[in-house]
Amino acid sequence: MKKFRTVALATASVVVAALSVGGASASDASARDRGPAPANRVVIVLFDQMLPQYADQFHMPNYRKIRDRGTNYQQAYLGYMASETVIAHNVITSGLAPKSMGYTDEAYRDSANVFGKGVDAMHITGDLSLADFATIEKNDGQPYPKLADYLHSGRPGAKFITVGEKSYAVESATGSGGDIAVRLSSRRSNVVDDYPTGCRNLSIPGVPGNGAWRSPAGKNVPTYLTTPDRTDPTLCGRYFINSDKANHYGTKDAFPSWLYPSEGNRFWPGNDPAHLGGDNWVADAAVEMMARENWSGMFVTLGAIDKAGHMWGAQDDTSPQDCTTLAGMTHVRCAAENADVQFGKLLGQIKKVDAKRGGKTLVVLTADHGATFGENFYGKTAADSSDSNWYNAPAELGVYDAGSGAGAPDKVTYSNPSEAVKALNADGNLQFSYQSSAIESWLVDHSVTKKKAGAQTMLGMPGVTASYWRDGDHFVLHGTNAMTKSEKSWWKRHGQELVDTMAAPDGPDVVGLEHDRTSYGVYGDHGGAQESVQRVPMVFWTPGMEGRKTSESFRTLDVTPTILRAMGIPVTTTMDGRAHSLRR
Repeated sequence: MKKFRTVALATASVVVAALSVGGASASDASARDRGPAPANRVVIVLFDQMLPQYADQFHMPNYRKIRDRGTNYQQAYLGYMASETVIAHNVITSGLAPKSMGYTDEAYRDSANVFGKGVDAMHITGDLSLADFATIEKNDGQPYPKLADYLHSGRPGAKFITVGEKSYAVESATGSGGDIAVRLSSRRSNVVDDYPTGCRNLSIPGVPGNGAWRSPAGKNVPTYLTTPDRTDPTLCGRYFINSDKANHYGTKDAFPSWLYPSEGNRFWPGNDPAHLGGDNWVADAAVEMMARENWSGMFVTLGAIDKAGHMWGAQDDTSPQDCTTLAGMTHVRCAAENADVQFGKLLGQIKKVDAKRGGKTLVVLTADHGATFGENFYGKTAADSSDSNWYNAPAELGVYDAGSGAGAPDKVTYSNPSEAVKALNADGNLQFSYQSSAIESWLVDHSVTKKKAGAQTMLGMPGVTASYWRDGDHFVLHGTNAMTKSEKSWWKRHGQELVDTMAAPDGPDVVGLEHDRTSYGVYGDHGGAQESVQRVPMVFWTPGMEGRKTSESFRTLDVTPTILRAMGIPVTTTMDGRAHSLRR
């Protein structure tokens, strides 16, 4: 492919070098033990599917400096299943395990009929709306507060803002309490008319066709993000980006990326300097809102590493790449290094905010899950197979894929599973299954007898190491297969703990855990209990904090209670996570 110069990857690593990161006095041991003064604001920066080793494997100087100057929980892990974006963003902002927050996975059994489609109707949670997530937060009539609500009480009058590329990532974190939520809209195709009806100026330089586009959408989207071009009001402005499926940069023609190909600049900067997409779009929007809004909390979710990892095999994506090409920027290293540049922009703006408004901002650096390479892959390998690899609904039942707004269940898109997955419905009792780096099934008849039978079937699935069936608020181990020494060690310490976090009426009836480097969805995947998909980076930093590495156990459920302690805001409800002290 022809090379293009990409302004997106210009370095911003000098930003961190300029930050003030003074340590506490060596003679003031008591102050060090007491911890830093309460933070005034918090910014959670989430690198979607970021593996901890990427920080040293790739050129990520901003990430490394904050990691090394903050409190770095080196043994952090999620501490729950399912290890997925739509679950993690709500866990992070609520401090609750999935079984306590109203939905437990990418699939949701509506046991209380909150969406009005019938008791036990199946829904795909990634397709829920902001209103749907807010409805689930009511938790059968018992609403729970999230980070936004606590910040409203502790920092009255200030806003909680969420921004990212993906709707379900932004909206699950925002819920009912968030003030501003900005994500990319659905794809639109009017490239003939003037702004605001159409976008005539969103072609990709060097790529034929004008294609489709996306723009800022969500909750209370600021008007300054949706304005037209500054020099020509008939054209679309900076935050409108190309999103044409024809501009796939080779991902639709190569394996394994063709399982889940890219489209335009939803996740990549591209080479149109006036309309950079992906993590650049997210960071630029976040910086504008940091400067213009009165805020006390922000959740910035950067999605490019996740897309690259899914397409190319996560940590197995090691072939050399030229990040200045459109094809190159779709790979893991290029996505990670560009995300680091965008992180540098955020840090620069945080420094300005602290100088202008006083006090200090707590920065939380983390990921929503890890990943594994599907060396042992049991999904279909044809183009565009990802959705039907992940989701499986018998054709006669289907699944709702638009939440409360769905007219009828989809009985086509998700009813063509791989050969391996067909075994789950051999007895005709399967309602739905979800398979990634774990396998989960919801049964029509979920009596104990049928669940035990389902667990036996699950144990015979390729790649499965252990199967469980749900007994009320916990899972019962049905049986195991041979494991490697490292797999067994991790499973013995965490297997039961992780599976039990899904034990709720909306959750699966049967769960199968898988070997390392095994997947059913795409070649870079997550969702399960393997150590590689559970391990996440976890760093807390404010100016004045002394760098500290710790092996103290930290779960993602602990993020919100730890933030609240660091900000001096009392916790008034029960959380599954616990607060950690951040010393100077």
